[in-house]
Amino acid sequence: MVFQNFVRLIRRGKLVAPGDKVLLALSGGADSTALLCLFLEIRSQLDLELAGAHLNHGLREKESDADAEFVRSLAADHHLPCVVEKLSPRERPKGGNAEARAREQRYRFLQRIGDSLGARRIALAHTRNDQAETVLLRLLRGSGSLGLAAIPVSRADRFIRPLLSIEREELRTYLRSRGVGWREDSSNRDLRFARNKVRHELIPWLEKSFNPSIVDVLARTAENLRGDAESLEWLVGDLAGRHADPADARLGWRRSWLNTLPPGLRSQLVRHALGILDPGKRALKKQVDAVLELLQDHKSGRSVRIGPIQATREFDRLLFRELPASPPVDSYRYPLGIPGQARLHQVGLVFQTYLNQGSRGLPLLDRWEIHLSPQAVARGLEVRSWQAGDAYRPLGSLRPRKIKELFQKKRIGLSARAGWPVVTCGGKIVCAGSFPVAAGAEWHRSSQGAVKVVIEERALRDGPDSSVPTPN
Repeated sequence: MVFQNFVRLIRRGKLVAPGDKVLLALSGGADSTALLCLFLEIRSQLDLELAGAHLNHGLREKESDADAEFVRSLAADHHLPCVVEKLSPRERPKGGNAEARAREQRYRFLQRIGDSLGARRIALAHTRNDQAETVLLRLLRGSGSLGLAAIPVSRADRFIRPLLSIEREELRTYLRSRGVGWREDSSNRDLRFARNKVRHELIPWLEKSFNPSIVDVLARTAENLRGDAESLEWLVGDLAGRHADPADARLGWRRSWLNTLPPGLRSQLVRHALGILDPGKRALKKQVDAVLELLQDHKSGRSVRIGPIQATREFDRLLFRELPASPPVDSYRYPLGIPGQARLHQVGLVFQTYLNQGSRGLPLLDRWEIHLSPQAVARGLEVRSWQAGDAYRPLGSLRPRKIKELFQKKRIGLSARAGWPVVTCGGKIVCAGSFPVAAGAEWHRSSQGAVKVVIEERALRDGPDSSVPTPN
């Protein structure tokens, strides 16, 4: 059944195509080991090219090193190329958000390796149990329907999860039947982590006290909610477009039509309008309710302000507009030596470069790594304000993207885009504030003589900054 479920999900989700190169995220645990074995079973039939990748965070010292060695050996046994990297002690995630930081590091690592190998897909070993645990964790945190939809089968047209319909114990049975061993991560039993408490305490209690099939119930709930959320989003977008006044360039709809809709759909249309004008900001229920109050009788001429958005009732129309932004930020352009610093007073930021290793203990907004030739290091970088038409291929993307497109995807409003920082090398963009580093072997190839350059972004503090070198 394991193999059949694996193949069924791949076919239904069109997760891989014949001839694809697939990078497998390998931890050494049972789930990722099964992922490798299953892909080996379909490799020849689909003419797949497989490779492995493992990031050793070093958090469990000798145990982590043994995991990495197991992955190397497993890949070698099947004659697969495999990239194994180990973080330095300074790079290892620490503190209260260590788990989230480690996850972010893994995704960046996999994107970078996937780019360097030319992998079209990156396969992750999330199981049906992982899905159920995620639903419970998000429910306990108060997520809405989309949050409870939890883990998608595919993301960003690249990351795929072909084990999402298979339970964890089924994979272990599959491996035992083939005489394949795996590594056990001791940290998976540490009850200080919320996921482990859900896995080892809450779910067993729910299975015993309420429903022995609770994992399946929660996973199916996530699948249903994801379908519902995607359907509702499509419906709202379609309604918003079909009922807009073609003679009016403003965003809005007729009150007489809105009042014929169910209350929940009216709320979703208001959220849709606010999301278009102020991307990235999730409207609170009380804010949506305040806008809906304008639909009542005798409210013509009244307005409600929500952040940079103003909703106004004009006779039989509810209209939305973005309020004028604050005074525009002057464009800027600064040299950024290596090592060196550029202080962007216009936007309250500092960009800092280092050779080989980054800073220690400084609060960062973002961090990027590239490899440059000694000649490029000598020439240095440049940090400047974003310009219309700026484009590059971010790590993890299969094509170049305009930064304007990235703003829209990340829901960054118009008022926040002025003065957005962009770092270039020889006129080519290597990174931009809050977005991934540029893809391509020219920035990530550790060839002979290439130098690792770390770029860090921080908030600008008043006064001298003696913790970093001055620019060249």
